[in-house]
Amino acid sequence: MKTTRRHSISGAARQRPPHDDRPGISPIDIAEHNSRITLRLLRRRGAMTRQELSRELALTEPAITGIVRRLQTAGLVTERKRSTTAHYTAAAFGLRGEARYSLGVRIGNLDGEVVLMDLAGAIVQQKTFATRDALIAVVADLQRAVGLAKIVGCGVATSPDAFMDREQIEPVLGKDGQALFFLDDTEAAIEAERALGIGDTEGGMVMILTDYSVRAGLLIGGRVFRGNHGRAGQIGEMRSGIDGASLNEVATLQSLKSSLADKDRWVEKAARHLHEAVLAVSGFIAPGAILIGGSLPDDVLHAVVSRMSRERDDKIRDLVIAPWIQQIRAATYPWAGAVLGAALRPLDTMALPDARA
Repeated sequence: MKTTRRHSISGAARQRPPHDDRPGISPIDIAEHNSRITLRLLRRRGAMTRQELSRELALTEPAITGIVRRLQTAGLVTERKRSTTAHYTAAAFGLRGEARYSLGVRIGNLDGEVVLMDLAGAIVQQKTFATRDALIAVVADLQRAVGLAKIVGCGVATSPDAFMDREQIEPVLGKDGQALFFLDDTEAAIEAERALGIGDTEGGMVMILTDYSVRAGLLIGGRVFRGNHGRAGQIGEMRSGIDGASLNEVATLQSLKSSLADKDRWVEKAARHLHEAVLAVSGFIAPGAILIGGSLPDDVLHAVVSRMSRERDDKIRDLVIAPWIQQIRAATYPWAGAVLGAALRPLDTMALPDARA
Protein backbone atom coordinates (compact mmCIF):
# COMPACT_ATOMS: atom_id res chain seq x y z
CA MET A 1 0.00 0.00 0.00
CA LYS A 2 1.40 3.34 -1.05
CA THR A 3 1.72 5.92 1.69
CA THR A 4 1.62 9.68 1.33
CA ARG A 5 5.05 11.28 1.35
CA ARG A 6 5.47 13.83 4.08
CA HIS A 7 7.10 17.17 3.22
CA SER A 8 8.91 19.41 5.64
CA ILE A 9 7.45 22.90 5.91
CA SER A 10 9.72 24.09 8.67
CA GLY A 11 12.22 25.87 6.45
CA ALA A 12 15.88 26.09 7.53
CA ALA A 13 16.75 24.09 10.62
CA ARG A 14 17.40 26.24 13.66
CA GLN A 15 20.70 26.12 15.50
CA ARG A 16 20.33 24.53 18.95
CA PRO A 17 21.18 27.04 21.69
CA PRO A 18 24.26 26.32 23.79
CA HIS A 19 23.72 24.05 26.79
CA ASP A 20 20.36 22.84 25.41
CA ASP A 21 19.93 19.37 26.94
CA ARG A 22 16.56 18.52 25.42
CA PRO A 23 16.55 14.99 24.00
CA GLY A 24 15.21 15.78 20.52
CA ILE A 25 17.67 15.30 17.66
CA SER A 26 17.49 17.73 14.75
CA PRO A 27 19.33 17.40 11.42
CA ILE A 28 21.88 19.89 12.73
CA ASP A 29 22.40 17.78 15.85
CA ILE A 30 22.98 14.71 13.68
CA ALA A 31 25.44 16.52 11.40
CA GLU A 32 27.40 17.89 14.35
CA HIS A 33 27.40 14.55 16.14
CA ASN A 34 28.71 12.67 13.09
CA SER A 35 31.36 15.30 12.42
CA ARG A 36 32.43 15.30 16.06
CA ILE A 37 32.79 11.53 16.34
CA THR A 38 34.70 11.51 13.03
CA LEU A 39 37.18 14.05 14.41
CA ARG A 40 37.49 12.05 17.63
CA LEU A 41 38.14 8.83 15.73
CA LEU A 42 40.78 10.43 13.49
CA ARG A 43 42.43 11.96 16.56
CA ARG A 44 42.55 8.57 18.22
CA ARG A 45 43.44 6.35 15.27
CA GLY A 46 45.23 8.61 12.79
CA ALA A 47 44.47 8.75 9.06
CA MET A 48 41.69 6.44 7.87
CA THR A 49 40.02 5.62 4.55
CA ARG A 50 36.31 6.00 3.77
CA GLN A 51 35.88 2.25 4.11
CA GLU A 52 37.56 2.20 7.52
CA LEU A 53 35.52 5.15 8.75
CA SER A 54 32.35 3.51 7.45
CA ARG A 55 33.07 0.30 9.35
CA GLU A 56 34.01 2.05 12.60
CA LEU A 57 31.13 4.52 12.62
CA ALA A 58 28.43 2.26 11.11
CA LEU A 59 27.66 4.88 8.46
CA THR A 60 27.39 4.43 4.70
CA GLU A 61 30.31 5.45 2.52
CA PRO A 62 28.24 8.24 0.88
CA ALA A 63 27.51 9.59 4.38
CA ILE A 64 31.22 9.44 5.21
CA THR A 65 32.00 11.26 1.95
CA GLY A 66 29.67 14.10 2.96
CA ILE A 67 31.18 14.36 6.45
CA VAL A 68 34.76 14.32 5.17
CA ARG A 69 33.99 16.87 2.45
CA ARG A 70 32.56 19.25 5.04
CA LEU A 71 35.61 18.83 7.29
CA GLN A 72 37.96 19.29 4.33
CA THR A 73 36.18 22.48 3.29
CA ALA A 74 36.65 23.77 6.83
CA GLY A 75 40.37 22.99 6.57
CA LEU A 76 40.30 20.44 9.40
CA VAL A 77 41.03 17.30 7.38
CA THR A 78 43.61 16.55 4.71
CA GLU A 79 43.67 13.76 2.14
CA ARG A 80 46.63 11.48 1.48
CA LYS A 81 47.09 8.46 -0.75
CA ARG A 82 47.72 5.13 0.88
CA SER A 83 48.88 1.94 -0.82
CA THR A 84 46.78 -1.15 -0.09
CA THR A 85 47.34 -4.90 -0.31
CA ALA A 86 45.07 -4.98 -3.36
CA HIS A 87 47.68 -3.04 -5.38
CA TYR A 88 45.75 0.20 -5.61
CA THR A 89 45.85 3.45 -3.70
CA ALA A 90 43.06 4.61 -1.44
CA ALA A 91 42.38 8.08 -0.08
CA ALA A 92 43.13 8.29 3.64
CA PHE A 93 41.90 11.26 5.66
CA GLY A 94 43.78 12.67 8.62
CA LEU A 95 43.53 15.71 10.85
CA ARG A 96 45.45 18.88 10.06
CA GLY A 97 46.97 19.48 13.48
CA GLU A 98 47.92 23.06 12.65
CA ALA A 99 44.34 23.99 11.69
CA ARG A 100 43.19 24.60 15.26
CA TYR A 101 44.74 24.84 18.71
CA SER A 102 43.46 24.94 22.26
CA LEU A 103 44.80 25.66 25.72
CA GLY A 104 44.40 23.30 28.64
CA VAL A 105 44.96 24.47 32.21
CA ARG A 106 45.17 22.34 35.34
CA ILE A 107 45.04 24.12 38.69
CA GLY A 108 45.81 22.11 41.79
CA ASN A 109 46.47 22.69 45.45
CA LEU A 110 49.91 24.27 45.11
CA ASP A 111 50.60 24.83 41.42
CA GLY A 112 49.37 24.12 37.92
CA GLU A 113 50.32 23.60 34.31
CA VAL A 114 49.23 24.79 30.88
CA VAL A 115 49.44 22.92 27.59
CA LEU A 116 49.03 24.11 24.02
CA MET A 117 47.39 21.28 22.03
CA ASP A 118 46.81 21.02 18.29
CA LEU A 119 43.72 19.60 16.58
CA ALA A 120 45.31 16.14 16.31
CA GLY A 121 45.77 15.98 20.10
CA ALA A 122 49.53 16.55 20.07
CA ILE A 123 51.10 18.70 22.79
CA VAL A 124 52.90 21.61 21.16
CA GLN A 125 54.18 23.21 24.37
CA GLN A 126 53.75 22.62 28.09
CA LYS A 127 54.56 25.00 30.95
CA THR A 128 54.08 25.07 34.72
CA PHE A 129 53.12 27.94 37.03
CA ALA A 130 52.70 28.53 40.75
CA THR A 131 51.14 32.01 40.95
CA ARG A 132 48.41 34.04 39.24
CA ASP A 133 50.97 36.31 37.55
CA ALA A 134 52.92 33.30 36.29
CA LEU A 135 49.72 31.89 34.79
CA ILE A 136 49.10 35.17 32.93
CA ALA A 137 52.66 35.15 31.52
CA VAL A 138 52.54 31.47 30.51
CA VAL A 139 49.20 31.84 28.70
CA ALA A 140 50.43 34.95 26.86
CA ASP A 141 53.55 33.10 25.69
CA LEU A 142 51.53 30.17 24.36
CA GLN A 143 49.03 32.46 22.62
CA ARG A 144 51.88 34.23 20.83
CA ALA A 145 53.37 30.89 19.75
CA VAL A 146 50.52 30.15 17.30
CA GLY A 147 48.48 33.34 17.25
CA LEU A 148 45.36 34.00 19.31
CA ALA A 149 43.09 33.65 16.25
CA LYS A 150 43.94 29.96 15.87
CA ILE A 151 43.15 29.08 19.49
CA VAL A 152 39.49 27.99 19.71
CA GLY A 153 39.27 28.15 23.49
CA CYS A 154 40.69 27.20 26.85
CA GLY A 155 39.67 24.34 29.11
CA VAL A 156 40.30 24.67 32.84
CA ALA A 157 40.44 21.63 35.12
CA THR A 158 40.42 22.35 38.85
CA SER A 159 40.77 20.17 41.92
CA PRO A 160 38.48 20.76 44.94
CA ASP A 161 41.35 22.49 46.76
CA ALA A 162 42.71 24.50 43.80
CA PHE A 163 44.71 27.57 44.84
CA MET A 164 42.67 29.72 42.40
CA ASP A 165 38.87 29.65 42.13
CA ARG A 166 36.67 30.39 39.13
CA GLU A 167 36.17 34.05 40.08
CA GLN A 168 39.96 34.51 40.05
CA ILE A 169 40.52 32.49 36.87
CA GLU A 170 37.92 34.08 34.58
CA PRO A 171 39.44 37.59 34.51
CA VAL A 172 42.86 36.10 33.74
CA LEU A 173 41.89 33.69 30.96
CA GLY A 174 38.77 35.32 29.57
CA LYS A 175 40.05 38.86 29.08
CA ASP A 176 40.67 38.33 25.34
CA GLY A 177 37.14 37.06 24.72
CA GLN A 178 38.43 33.51 24.67
CA ALA A 179 35.87 30.75 25.22
CA LEU A 180 36.38 29.13 28.62
CA PHE A 181 35.31 25.65 29.68
CA PHE A 182 35.48 24.69 33.36
CA LEU A 183 35.74 21.04 34.38
CA ASP A 184 36.42 19.13 37.55
CA ASP A 185 39.80 17.44 37.22
CA THR A 186 38.14 14.00 37.42
CA GLU A 187 35.91 14.87 34.47
CA ALA A 188 38.90 16.14 32.51
CA ALA A 189 40.87 12.96 33.26
CA ILE A 190 37.94 10.90 31.96
CA GLU A 191 37.89 12.97 28.74
CA ALA A 192 41.57 12.28 28.19
CA GLU A 193 41.05 8.57 28.80
CA ARG A 194 38.17 8.41 26.32
CA ALA A 195 39.97 10.36 23.61
CA LEU A 196 43.58 9.23 23.99
CA GLY A 197 43.56 6.27 26.39
CA ILE A 198 41.34 3.20 26.62
CA GLY A 199 38.40 4.82 24.82
CA ASP A 200 34.72 4.38 25.64
CA THR A 201 34.13 1.21 27.60
CA GLU A 202 30.85 -0.65 27.74
CA GLY A 203 29.30 -0.05 31.15
CA GLY A 204 31.00 3.30 31.68
CA MET A 205 34.09 4.27 33.64
CA VAL A 206 35.17 5.27 37.14
CA MET A 207 38.24 7.49 37.49
CA ILE A 208 39.75 7.87 40.97
CA LEU A 209 42.29 10.66 41.54
CA THR A 210 44.39 10.99 44.64
CA ASP A 211 46.82 13.74 45.62
CA TYR A 212 45.89 16.11 48.46
CA SER A 213 42.42 14.56 48.53
CA VAL A 214 40.68 11.54 47.04
CA ARG A 215 37.85 12.04 44.56
CA ALA A 216 36.21 10.12 41.73
CA GLY A 217 34.51 10.76 38.40
CA LEU A 218 31.80 8.56 36.95
CA LEU A 219 30.99 8.19 33.25
CA ILE A 220 27.61 6.61 32.48
CA GLY A 221 26.04 6.41 29.02
CA GLY A 222 28.69 8.68 27.54
CA ARG A 223 28.10 11.45 30.09
CA VAL A 224 29.85 12.38 33.29
CA PHE A 225 27.49 12.04 36.25
CA ARG A 226 27.68 15.10 38.52
CA GLY A 227 24.90 14.41 41.00
CA ASN A 228 22.10 16.64 42.23
CA HIS A 229 24.44 19.35 43.56
CA GLY A 230 27.38 18.79 41.22
CA ARG A 231 29.41 17.14 43.95
CA ALA A 232 29.15 13.50 42.97
CA GLY A 233 32.46 11.72 43.45
CA GLN A 234 33.67 13.58 46.55
CA ILE A 235 34.58 10.30 48.25
CA GLY A 236 37.51 11.53 50.33
CA GLU A 237 35.52 11.54 53.58
CA MET A 238 34.20 8.03 52.95
CA ARG A 239 35.10 5.84 55.94
CA SER A 240 35.73 2.12 55.70
CA GLY A 241 37.66 -0.77 57.17
CA ILE A 242 37.96 -1.92 60.75
CA ASP A 243 39.65 1.34 61.76
CA GLY A 244 36.94 3.51 60.18
CA ALA A 245 39.56 5.80 58.61
CA SER A 246 38.61 8.11 55.73
CA LEU A 247 40.25 7.91 52.31
CA ASN A 248 41.67 11.39 52.81
CA GLU A 249 43.39 10.16 55.96
CA VAL A 250 44.99 7.03 54.49
CA ALA A 251 45.30 7.39 50.67
CA THR A 252 46.70 10.87 49.96
CA LEU A 253 50.12 12.40 49.43
CA GLN A 254 50.17 13.77 52.98
CA SER A 255 49.55 10.36 54.49
CA LEU A 256 52.22 8.85 52.22
CA LYS A 257 54.79 11.46 53.26
CA SER A 258 54.11 10.78 56.92
CA SER A 259 54.56 7.02 56.35
CA LEU A 260 57.73 6.97 54.23
CA ALA A 261 59.49 4.90 56.88
CA ASP A 262 57.06 2.07 56.09
CA LYS A 263 55.88 2.62 52.51
CA ASP A 264 54.76 -1.00 52.06
CA ARG A 265 52.42 -0.71 55.03
CA TRP A 266 51.01 2.53 53.63
CA VAL A 267 50.37 0.86 50.24
CA GLU A 268 48.59 -2.05 51.93
CA LYS A 269 46.36 0.22 54.01
CA ALA A 270 45.58 2.69 51.22
CA ALA A 271 44.77 -0.11 48.77
CA ARG A 272 42.46 -1.82 51.27
CA HIS A 273 40.44 1.34 51.89
CA LEU A 274 40.35 2.34 48.21
CA HIS A 275 39.12 -1.12 47.32
CA GLU A 276 36.27 -0.77 49.83
CA ALA A 277 35.19 2.33 47.90
CA VAL A 278 35.48 0.46 44.60
CA LEU A 279 33.42 -2.38 46.04
CA ALA A 280 30.65 0.01 47.07
CA VAL A 281 30.51 1.62 43.61
CA SER A 282 30.70 -1.68 41.73
CA GLY A 283 27.88 -3.20 43.74
CA PHE A 284 25.50 -0.61 42.28
CA ILE A 285 26.73 0.22 38.77
CA ALA A 286 29.33 -2.41 37.73
CA PRO A 287 31.43 0.00 35.59
CA GLY A 288 33.31 -1.27 32.56
CA ALA A 289 36.61 0.21 33.76
CA ILE A 290 38.02 1.43 37.08
CA LEU A 291 41.11 3.61 36.78
CA ILE A 292 43.36 5.33 39.29
CA GLY A 293 45.46 8.42 38.66
CA GLY A 294 46.71 11.50 40.44
CA SER A 295 50.08 12.63 41.70
CA LEU A 296 51.32 9.59 43.60
CA PRO A 297 54.84 8.60 42.50
CA ASP A 298 54.71 6.05 39.66
CA ASP A 299 56.13 3.20 41.72
CA VAL A 300 53.67 3.85 44.55
CA LEU A 301 50.71 4.13 42.19
CA HIS A 302 51.51 0.82 40.52
CA ALA A 303 52.06 -0.81 43.92
CA VAL A 304 48.60 0.39 45.02
CA VAL A 305 47.01 -0.91 41.82
CA SER A 306 48.71 -4.28 42.24
CA ARG A 307 47.60 -4.52 45.87
CA MET A 308 44.03 -3.58 44.95
CA SER A 309 44.01 -6.40 42.40
CA ARG A 310 44.99 -8.80 45.19
CA GLU A 311 42.20 -7.38 47.34
CA ARG A 312 39.77 -8.08 44.50
CA ASP A 313 40.97 -11.67 44.15
CA ASP A 314 40.56 -12.19 47.89
CA LYS A 315 37.01 -10.81 47.79
CA ILE A 316 36.01 -13.15 44.95
CA ARG A 317 36.17 -16.07 47.39
CA ASP A 318 33.75 -14.41 49.81
CA LEU A 319 31.38 -12.06 47.95
CA VAL A 320 28.88 -12.89 45.23
CA ILE A 321 29.32 -9.52 43.50
CA ALA A 322 33.12 -9.63 43.46
CA PRO A 323 33.49 -11.44 40.09
CA TRP A 324 31.76 -8.45 38.46
CA ILE A 325 34.32 -5.99 39.83
CA GLN A 326 36.65 -4.94 37.06
CA GLN A 327 40.38 -5.26 37.49
CA ILE A 328 41.63 -1.91 38.73
CA ARG A 329 44.12 -0.27 36.36
CA ALA A 330 46.37 2.75 36.42
CA ALA A 331 45.08 5.56 34.21
CA THR A 332 46.81 5.92 30.85
CA TYR A 333 47.85 9.43 31.93
CA PRO A 334 47.81 9.29 35.76
CA TRP A 335 49.07 12.85 36.26
CA ALA A 336 48.69 14.54 32.86
CA GLY A 337 45.15 13.34 32.20
CA ALA A 338 43.48 16.38 33.75
CA VAL A 339 45.33 18.97 31.68
CA LEU A 340 45.00 16.89 28.49
CA GLY A 341 41.27 16.50 29.01
CA ALA A 342 40.94 20.22 29.67
CA ALA A 343 42.65 21.00 26.35
CA LEU A 344 40.48 18.49 24.47
CA ARG A 345 37.19 20.06 25.59
CA PRO A 346 37.39 23.27 23.47
CA LEU A 347 38.67 21.31 20.46
CA ASP A 348 35.71 18.97 20.75
CA THR A 349 33.22 21.81 21.20
CA MET A 350 34.48 24.72 19.12
CA ALA A 351 36.53 23.32 16.25
CA LEU A 352 33.59 22.18 14.11
CA PRO A 353 32.36 24.24 11.16
CA ASP A 354 28.81 25.61 11.29
CA ALA A 355 26.45 22.70 10.57
CA ARG A 356 24.16 25.02 8.60
CA ALA A 357 26.90 25.76 6.06
